[in-house]
Amino acid sequence: MYSREDDDYSTKIERIIGENTDLTRDLEYWMTKLPASLRSLPIIYLAIPGSHDSFTSNITSSSEISLDSEKILQDLKWLFCVKVVMANWTKTQNLIINEQLKAGIRYFDLRISTRRHNDDLYFCHGLYSCRVEPVLLEIGRFLETHTQEIVILDCQHFYGFTQQTHGKLMQMIIKTYGTKLLPYSDHMDHLSLDYMTTQFRYQIIIIYRSDAARFGQPLLWPSDSFPTPWADTMESNTLFNFLDDAIKDRTDHVGFITQCILTPKLSDILANIFTTLKQKLAIDFEDLRTGWISKQIPGRGGVNIVIGDFVDLADNLFTRAVINLNIKLLSDLPRPLNTTIIGVNGLKRY
Repeated sequence: MYSREDDDYSTKIERIIGENTDLTRDLEYWMTKLPASLRSLPIIYLAIPGSHDSFTSNITSSSEISLDSEKILQDLKWLFCVKVVMANWTKTQNLIINEQLKAGIRYFDLRISTRRHNDDLYFCHGLYSCRVEPVLLEIGRFLETHTQEIVILDCQHFYGFTQQTHGKLMQMIIKTYGTKLLPYSDHMDHLSLDYMTTQFRYQIIIIYRSDAARFGQPLLWPSDSFPTPWADTMESNTLFNFLDDAIKDRTDHVGFITQCILTPKLSDILANIFTTLKQKLAIDFEDLRTGWISKQIPGRGGVNIVIGDFVDLADNLFTRAVINLNIKLLSDLPRPLNTTIIGVNGLKRY
């Protein structure tokens, strides 16, 4: 039974963030509508949802095998059944870019490849997906109409790249976003949403994980600004233990990416050939994933960016769970907040 203290607590929460304890009533503008106390916190201490292998929704069994595939798969590309299985196990998202943005995703994992007999750059994950440039432009259009939101683009992997190809991609990024790009800083404890979007109109952080951007690129952020440890496991308990240990070792003055994903090896795929990554590693994993997320605490020494596969499952439950972690950061509460998020809208307090 709730006490009078509980009633005072609920009233305080409602006054800070609105008529119910939910920061996700408008996912499209969730950063814009954060309480002022959260918009003034460094973004490296906020809980921000992201998508893993972000641009794979276009992958089908008709897609061409890409340069990041294992050689044995490239050699067997003439077998239609090979690409059917690959499509089932390389597609990690349902939503295209604009749908992810409207669903509250603010971090994107970019795997970029060249393509034979084609000058364009493509996203890939075993199979080629969509072209890079239209996606970058769509993000720019979104930010033009959502001036208090920010986006983090993580250029994770590059396939078939030369120094010239890197130059082409970097030029494309700078041309597309211009003054929206946040310049690199070796410390990040001053970079709040208000600092970025209100004081300076910065809306984009580009992480570029290649030595090609090491010198003379003040608008691109190096890997050590956003460490992203990877468990590389199919076992959920192994994953969660790894993530817990990684968070404990987190450095305070930079960002941090928590990869809340299960990763199959080729042997795992062959053992589950009649199912899909979506079913085996997302739908079947959803309750465990949401449960682990809801126990986390953002802020110094806690989670920051959390990424997942098929982020739209169960009415964007993954995204809602990550964003609502920020309730735990509200400072002017009558007593410390210790909550576990359940379902889409509810909070359970212990």
